[in-house]
Amino acid sequence: MTELWRLSAAELLDGYARRAFSPVEVTAAVLERIAAKDGLLHSFLVVDDAGARAAARRAEATWLQAGEKPLLCGVPVHLKDTIDMAGFPTTYGSLAFRDNFQADAEIVRRLRAAGAVILGKTNTPEFALSGVTRNRLGPPTANPWDLRRTAGGSTGGGAAAVAAGFGPLCVGTDSAGSVRLPAAYNGIFALKPSFQRIPAVQAWRASPARSHNGPIARTVRDTALLMNAIAGPHPLDPDSARHAPVDYLEFARGDVRGARVALSRDFGRGIALDADQARILDEARAVLNQLGCSVIEDDPPAPSGTDELEPGVWAYSGDHYAAAEALIPNFWEKHADDLTDYARPIYAAGRHALAWQYRGILRRDRAYGEAVRQWFADYDFLLTPSNPEAPLLDAPDAADNKRLFGFQAPFNHAYNPAAAVPMGLSSNGLPLSVQIAGRLGDDVGTLRLAALMEAANPWAQRRPLAIDEVPATLQPL
Repeated sequence: MTELWRLSAAELLDGYARRAFSPVEVTAAVLERIAAKDGLLHSFLVVDDAGARAAARRAEATWLQAGEKPLLCGVPVHLKDTIDMAGFPTTYGSLAFRDNFQADAEIVRRLRAAGAVILGKTNTPEFALSGVTRNRLGPPTANPWDLRRTAGGSTGGGAAAVAAGFGPLCVGTDSAGSVRLPAAYNGIFALKPSFQRIPAVQAWRASPARSHNGPIARTVRDTALLMNAIAGPHPLDPDSARHAPVDYLEFARGDVRGARVALSRDFGRGIALDADQARILDEARAVLNQLGCSVIEDDPPAPSGTDELEPGVWAYSGDHYAAAEALIPNFWEKHADDLTDYARPIYAAGRHALAWQYRGILRRDRAYGEAVRQWFADYDFLLTPSNPEAPLLDAPDAADNKRLFGFQAPFNHAYNPAAAVPMGLSSNGLPLSVQIAGRLGDDVGTLRLAALMEAANPWAQRRPLAIDEVPATLQPL
């Protein structure tokens, strides 16, 4: 029998229904793999062994009964440690919050209601502020394809865990590309849904105008299953009310013949692609042509100006500082020395960020979103590059956020759905992806195009070998 930790969420649900195996067996197999291999990756900050096994026993009892089953009954899931979960500290990747206990976020409540087995909390850079998952809580997260390389960020722990077989599903957050970049580095799929398809209802939220909750999985079908469980409006998140509930599994119906797809190689900004990126983008174009799409080279609007309120003050630093201050009054005086070298200047600036300047940034972002919406009137989808292969953990530019997120961040401002779609491997044998963006609100269509690309170029069968080729005692460089 296929090792249980290798199975997708859809395959697990099918196996439970046939009684080929049980949630207790699957959870035990996944926890055993985490215990044996995560010492190489450091993808988890906490594993809830007891809670996961108890949830698996409840799911097994449900499968033994007649009647309808919850959407994710018995499926292992893990959460980025920026999502509040009762019973364990939610650190947001920071020493300052190592003793921070909160009630379940709405996402967690929905996962529990769906019968999911929550495995624990995955690693994140401090306050999700870096493209490398490094913080002061422990070692950085390594890439399961090459332990010398980064898993990316900021949902780097979750992406590495899915790629390594530590559970088929992860929920992360994305305010500039934070589910898409690590998914690209790890050779798996991620969707940043339209803004607030998945509501944000919890104590901490540092990027309320840009952050999207989003799934990471090995397959499009698994992503749709997870979206069906956790998406949908909530009265405490008014932005989530703009979207009517949909069935994300509708992606499997219909085709994309005749769809107009714009291809932008650099957003018109002269961004140089390396040879591997250019090759992968051309291969993706060929797949779209085979699917019957009409591919036209064109560039969408690019964001204008800089993301600064004034020199040295990041535009969104006030949002971040306000989130920390709301949970810990006088945060700077109490915890400035706990912060990482990359978070400290942002939080220092956030204490003095001026509201009138920030309002100008928000007006600019909404104007940009409207320009993108109008541009999409001529197109159904947009194909862009994603990222080069994952850099070495200690590479000087591994956390150069402006360079890393150039293709992803615009859609956090425009609010369109955007997905990291695996395409192949670099000349060094590392994963490479492209990005597909859809019209605002067309999450199902974006999943449909990604699924057809997946069928033409199956990526779930490609597995990282590094963690299974080295002794568990060997640490990444």
